[in-house]
Amino acid sequence: MSERKLLLGALDVVAVMLAFVAAFNIHSAQIQKAGFFVPRSGPLITAAIWLVAARLANAYDLRTAARVASTLRVVGLTLTLTTIGLLVVFFAMPYRITRPTILLWAPLAAVLVTAVRISYRRTLTSQRLAKPIALVATPEVQAVWPDIHKQSGSLYRLRHVIDPTKPRAAERLDALVASGTVSEIVLGTRDDTSRELFAALLRCYDSGITVRSLADLYEELTGRLLLDQLGHAWLISLPMRSETSRLYAAGKRGVDVIAGVIGLVALGIVLPVVAVLIKLEDRGPVFHRQARVGKYGRIFQLTKLRTMRENRGDANHWTEHDDRRVTRVGRVLRTLHLDELPQMWSILRGEMSLIGPRPEQPHYVERLQSEIDFYKTRLTVAPGLTGWAQVNYGYGAGVDGARVKLSYDLYYVKRQSLSLDLLVAARTVMAVLALGGR
Repeated sequence: MSERKLLLGALDVVAVMLAFVAAFNIHSAQIQKAGFFVPRSGPLITAAIWLVAARLANAYDLRTAARVASTLRVVGLTLTLTTIGLLVVFFAMPYRITRPTILLWAPLAAVLVTAVRISYRRTLTSQRLAKPIALVATPEVQAVWPDIHKQSGSLYRLRHVIDPTKPRAAERLDALVASGTVSEIVLGTRDDTSRELFAALLRCYDSGITVRSLADLYEELTGRLLLDQLGHAWLISLPMRSETSRLYAAGKRGVDVIAGVIGLVALGIVLPVVAVLIKLEDRGPVFHRQARVGKYGRIFQLTKLRTMRENRGDANHWTEHDDRRVTRVGRVLRTLHLDELPQMWSILRGEMSLIGPRPEQPHYVERLQSEIDFYKTRLTVAPGLTGWAQVNYGYGAGVDGARVKLSYDLYYVKRQSLSLDLLVAARTVMAVLALGGR
C-alpha cells in the first residue's frame, strides 16, 4: 500500500508542476519572447502546498483513488485548498508566483491531475495487481474479512483461509510457502498461537513472505483499531508506543494555552448577545456545567453554553440526532460550534487539550468500561475539544456508538503525533466552515 501511495503522490506532483510550468509560459510568452522557460521556485512551492492540501483532503486514501466520484471530489477540494495557499504566497512573495499564473494553473492542474488519477485507477487498482494473501483465523474472526474487503477494494485478494484450531494448520502454511501462490500472511489470532503454527509462520517469514496481524491491516485501511483483536501484548506495549517526546508535549501545551486565550477572548465578544438570546427563549441559565472524566480518571467540571432545555430527568440520556431537548438558539449555537467556547477555560487550566478523545460523564465511563474492553485506556491522554473519532465518526450514542468511537480513540492514543494533530485540526476547521455542528 505504501508503494502505491508514494506512486500516486509522485504522479500528482509531476502533474501539478507540469501545469505550473505550462501556466507560467502561457502567461509570460508574449512578455519574454524568449521561448520555453522553466521557473525554479514556483513549481516546488506549488507541489509542496499541493501535498499538504492533499493530506488534509485525504487524497491518498487508496479507497478514494479507486472510485471516480470520490476522485473528482478530493481533486476539487485539494485544488481549492492549494489555490488558497498559492494566493497567500502571492501576497507574501508577489514576485515568486503571480495571480495570472495561478488563474491559468488551476484549470490545467485540474485536467492533468484528474487524467492521471483516472489512468492510475484503471491500471494499478485492477484485480490483476491485487496482492494475494492467506488469512489465518478462526471462523469467528473470519467474519471480519468482508468489512476489510469492502475497505481495501482491489488492494488484496484472499486466496486461502486457514483455521489455526484445525489439525495440520502448520502443514498447510508450509504448503503455501512451497506453492508460491501468496505473498502475505494475515494472522487473525490474539496471543495464543501454538508453537507449531508459530514455527510455520517463522518459516513463511524466512521465505520472504510478509507476516502481519489482522489488527494492523484493519488499522491501516480504516484509521481505527479492531477492538476484538487487541490482546495483552498490545496493552503492554501501548505505553511505549504512545509515549510522546517532551518537545511534542511542550509544543502541544503551548498551542493549547494560545488557543485557550484566543477562545476566551472570542467568548467575551459573543457572550453578551448569546446570553440575552438564551435568557429570552426559556429564561434558563446561560451556562451548562457537567462533571467529566479527564486524564487518568480525574474528574473536572466542563462548562458549555446551554443549548438544551433544563430537564433533570433527561440528565443521563445520550444526546441524539435532532434531539428534541435542543432549543432554537441552541441549534444555532451548535451549528456554529459557539457552545464549545467556554471549554477553553478547561483547556487553559490543563484539564483538556485542543485535540484528544472527547471527555465523557462519569456514569457513562463507569458503564462503558464494564461493557467494553480497553475502554479506560482512552483516559491515558488528555481529553480534547475535538478528536480523531469526531472528525471520522461524529457523536455516536449508546454502547455501540461508544465502541466505534473507542476504536478511533485508541488509534489516536497509539499514534498521537504532531502530524496527526494537524490533520485533526484541519478537518475540524473544514467541518466548522461547512456548518457541520450536530
